[in-house]
Amino acid sequence: MNNDPVLSALYDTHAQAEQAVKKLQASGYNLQNLSIVGQEYHTEEKVVGYYNLGDRMLSWGSTGAFWGGIWSLLFGSAFFLVPG
Repeated sequence: MNNDPVLSALYDTHAQAEQAVKKLQASGYNLQNLSIVGQEYHTEEKVVGYYNLGDRMLSWGSTGAFWGGIWSLLFGSAFFLVPG
């Protein structure tokens, strides 16, 4: 079981919660360890999705394999064309 300390706070307005988050960030707290739960708050921000390390590896991995193959063909054929 994880024994990390847990802190819970309750704010009356969104502005107060946002100010607390900014103070945490300014103090050097890692915001990736922060969860925020709200009620009856509407925002115009639309989250499209999350892009994490696994997604980047899947996306760029196939592209990297393609370009690696192209460059190996070009450099491999250069050894046959350059007289030794």
